[in-house]
Amino acid sequence: LEATLPKLPPLPSPTSTGRSPTFGIALVIVTFAAFIGFTALSPSGLRLYLLICTLVETGVALACVWIVVFVEPPHIQRTPESTLPIPREVETRLAAGQTTEGMENVKDESGRTFCVRCLVWRPSGGVESKEDTIFWRRRAKRQTAHHCRYCQRCVIGHDHHCSLIGRCIAGEGGARGSVRLHTSLARPADLLPTRLRSRQQGNLKYVQLGFAMAGLAFLTVCVALAGTAFTS
Repeated sequence: LEATLPKLPPLPSPTSTGRSPTFGIALVIVTFAAFIGFTALSPSGLRLYLLICTLVETGVALACVWIVVFVEPPHIQRTPESTLPIPREVETRLAAGQTTEGMENVKDESGRTFCVRCLVWRPSGGVESKEDTIFWRRRAKRQTAHHCRYCQRCVIGHDHHCSLIGRCIAGEGGARGSVRLHTSLARPADLLPTRLRSRQQGNLKYVQLGFAMAGLAFLTVCVALAGTAFTS
């Protein structure tokens, strides 16, 4: 018979990080608005081209922010495979109507870790993840999962939790605390997934692309200001 999940308490609710996504979105809008304003000061011969470049960069950056804010990062779902068997000490508490608060995560002989907050097993070698692009189907890779104390989920490929937008940043290449821009610049095809809402896809690539657009916009502003200085 197929295993079924027992009645479990609901997943914990996300906690506040002190800022809402509105702050991060407003910060991006104000920053790129300033870039557009500085670009408008460029010489008339360059102004149109520089404005077009800055507007394109702004549009791509805002699209990346929208995806990061509104597309849920991948996390381990409660399924019979990921939840069973429930460790005895956890099962005893749940049967007695008690919470798992204060308990430490449980490890089994194979090296798996049972998260006492999400009530799921985190595989010792990571979670298999695969992303498709419009150019090719990539091979499955394994990414580690980490429980975010803000999102209250075991996020796959966890890099860090961004308090500016209230979202976990996760995806292939995630290394907890470092957003690696060279990944997006070296493999631009990876930035074009066919299914944005696939649970196997993270949002790290969109953060990388957004930072890359900010860098390009800054360079565009520098060109505009340099042109103004030389023609004045």
